[in-house]
Amino acid sequence: MTPAYDTAAASPSPHPAANGLPAAAWTAFRVLAVIAGLSAIMVVAGHFYGSRLLQSSMSTSPEPIQLVIGNDVLDVPENMIRHEAQRVPGVTGRVDLRLYWPERAGYRLSHADAFSDTDPETTQTVLISVAKRQWLLDMAGRLELVYGKAADASAAPRPLHGLTALRLDPAHGYVDETLYFAPSANGGALPAFIARCNEPAAGATPLLLACETDLFFGETLEARIRFPAHFLADWARFRSELDAFLHGLQVRAE
Repeated sequence: MTPAYDTAAASPSPHPAANGLPAAAWTAFRVLAVIAGLSAIMVVAGHFYGSRLLQSSMSTSPEPIQLVIGNDVLDVPENMIRHEAQRVPGVTGRVDLRLYWPERAGYRLSHADAFSDTDPETTQTVLISVAKRQWLLDMAGRLELVYGKAADASAAPRPLHGLTALRLDPAHGYVDETLYFAPSANGGALPAFIARCNEPAAGATPLLLACETDLFFGETLEARIRFPAHFLADWARFRSELDAFLHGLQVRAE
């Protein structure tokens, strides 16, 4: 006669408690694993579809579109213009550009990853809005008149990359903002470079394009520029490239 045996005791228990892990903990572990997997999928999908969305909104054509703003005429490559509605030649009040720097290039598939980069430490994109001037002075002209009076008296100026960093007072509306400027190279009254940068408290998420400046060019135009904070390390080169780019957009009468 074959001896009887307890199959339940001989077989591994499917119940997690038999392996020393409470059922509730095992369930929680599986839920967390599923969530982690879904999060990874969402990151990959977000990058993929974010790139696809960018591709669908940007043009890859380098053909120039002639725009008239104020008394100035510009030839702007189509793949630099952010909004489809602005890719129409003729008279307009404003055009918004997105560029890959330092090449000063518009969007193309070979730069798709660079245009999708959302890391403030590595992004190489710059936003430029060109419109007719609304103010009497650009940012350089406002250094003493506006920003000098809005400095935070409790924070001493400090040097950085050959610039003077001046903390601005939140009481004047400049929350988490620092002004960076360099004196004129030829002893003139206007700074050679100036920008305001958002610098949040430690632990806060920094802005992708944390710095901004504005400057006049042409006969009637103003350019407002947003750029990553790491460009401050080579500010003189950036300013020179910026001047050359804006100068190159202008169509001059022969």
